[in-house]
Amino acid sequence: MGHEWAVTHNTNGYRCGYVKVEPGHPWHGKTDSDLYESGAYPKVHGGITFAEADTPCDKGGPDNGWWLGFDCAHHGDAQDTTLPLEHKMPAFLGGIVRTQEYVESECRSLCEQAAEAGRSK
Repeated sequence: MGHEWAVTHNTNGYRCGYVKVEPGHPWHGKTDSDLYESGAYPKVHGGITFAEADTPCDKGGPDNGWWLGFDCAHHGDAQDTTLPLEHKMPAFLGGIVRTQEYVESECRSLCEQAAEAGRSK
């Protein structure tokens, strides 16, 4: 089963990635702490920093998924000044801009991990 995923960015110039799992998946409804404590913590850039229920979007389908996400605003990351910014942030020394391609790759990796977790439930 494939998983829906998305890349966004925040107003500070850092990209974020999200993967949706459906009801019945072992990660559905779990927080980052729940996943960590269960030993099922996904390996993704900076770790899971977001876990929330899907919200109604009127796309014609169930809105009962659970989104897990990560951000690229950690030590070693740099603000991408080509993105719309509300605030110019001080750069982390030696920080690296995490590109769209990089975050997409991390999302695909998280999807693969989610698929594996779903198979082994």
